[in-house]
Amino acid sequence: MKNRDILLAVCGSISFYKAYEILSLLKKNGANVRVLLSDGALKFTTPVGFEALSNGVLSSLNESWADNLTHISFSKNDLIIIAPATANSINKIALGIADNIFLQTILAASCPKIIAPAANNHMLENPATIRNLEILKNDGFIIVEPIAKTLACLDYGKGGLNEPWLIVETAKRVLNQDEFYKGKKVIITGGPTTEKIDDARAITNHSSGKMSKALADSFYYAGADVVFISSVDFDTPYKMIKFKSSNELLNALNSQKVTQNDILIMCAAVSDFVCLNPKDGKIKKDKMGDKIELKLNIDILKNLNLNCKKIGFKMEMDPQNALNNAKNMLIDKNLDAVCLNILNDKIKFGSNQTQISFITKDSTTQTDFAPKELVASQITKLVKNI
Repeated sequence: MKNRDILLAVCGSISFYKAYEILSLLKKNGANVRVLLSDGALKFTTPVGFEALSNGVLSSLNESWADNLTHISFSKNDLIIIAPATANSINKIALGIADNIFLQTILAASCPKIIAPAANNHMLENPATIRNLEILKNDGFIIVEPIAKTLACLDYGKGGLNEPWLIVETAKRVLNQDEFYKGKKVIITGGPTTEKIDDARAITNHSSGKMSKALADSFYYAGADVVFISSVDFDTPYKMIKFKSSNELLNALNSQKVTQNDILIMCAAVSDFVCLNPKDGKIKKDKMGDKIELKLNIDILKNLNLNCKKIGFKMEMDPQNALNNAKNMLIDKNLDAVCLNILNDKIKFGSNQTQISFITKDSTTQTDFAPKELVASQITKLVKNI
């Protein structure tokens, strides 16, 4: 999103104030953001607040051909986000009506457009609005669905503006679409497994799930249909399935339907060992003894029913043997690639930066030592070649 030109078009909805948060999030992601205010929005706010945060504001109050403040100049962007979008504006935009500078700007724009409705639920559920939203979808608009809540008018229904972070995540996906990933399902697992000793104790590990979340985000931005199977809670704009134990993870994976062109990225940190005889309840300390009997855990990658491309993650602490161990994993588990992660003084559990060696049968490519979001983006590009 860095240095991309985005126009935030704000309609006269009571949720106009959330446009400030959308604008702030876009700016924090490095976008160049201008603001377009409808006459309805001007009844709730003035341009001054938006001018302080944005790269320029256009409304009926300041249109000027002499100063290049026109619907034509403001229509030239990489993306337009209409949020909040009122029922009135939705219906007019769908019909190509351009009787004010706000609508003229949108009509003149040829870039992708996101529209996030916010209005009384009965207005949005009116057959005319439903019909016109369908027209907008067919015309290529991306609709961020409203949420059900108690509205400002005290009616309850699906009319609230969706979360600003979700609107911005949708914008990232629109701006970073990769034709290669369109229509592809990418399943990503992440986080630690928790293996029961008794109902109060468990075997687990220090995985934070940060790398898997960065990967899920990156593939989502690239346009893939992401399924994120994680033991760690995250807010996501894509489908997320929770698990705790390795058996739950295996069952979640085997329930997925895939094609040969789909992709599995096994980033979850699965315990190598499980308790031999897990107990119900809580074992009394004096009854536990001085040892817990363990057994080798099931090998999930070897017990999958998924016929798709598979990428495994391997964590090593011995740099001398790490590469050979990763190459052996590639062959032993019949993988298309292995992401090797060597822990050291800079790369630790829960760290925000990492470095990965992306290993296939033909090559080894090392990513930069960088924030996990950037490393995930590099992996997303490397996966295209397997």
